[in-house]
Amino acid sequence: FDLSNTRYSGRSADPGPNADMIMRLSHDAEQICAGFWPGDQQLSEPAFFAYTYPKPAGIEGELVRPAGAAWNSVIGEFILPYEAARLAGDARQAILDFLESTYDAGATGLGWSPDLVSSR
Repeated sequence: FDLSNTRYSGRSADPGPNADMIMRLSHDAEQICAGFWPGDQQLSEPAFFAYTYPKPAGIEGELVRPAGAAWNSVIGEFILPYEAARLAGDARQAILDFLESTYDAGATGLGWSPDLVSSR
């Protein structure tokens, strides 16, 4: 289970020689994905997530918003814990800040045109 949205640049990507069937079919194009995950064994709490494929060098060092959002090295994605969003003064704005800042980090890292997708 996850709720997600993926944006594609239109450029192909190499899923790698060890990719399973799902990865070969889903990671054959540059993409930025974000969504909500209820948690599992690797991430024991519900959270909003975002990742860029292929992973741009140094993206894990990017500062993203809001407070509480950060790179999670265990799963290799940016995470905003649900609890952090829930406790924010404006949860809607906190989630929007997370989605916009992680998109900007990924798009910059992959060299996407700023005109590719309008955030408004």
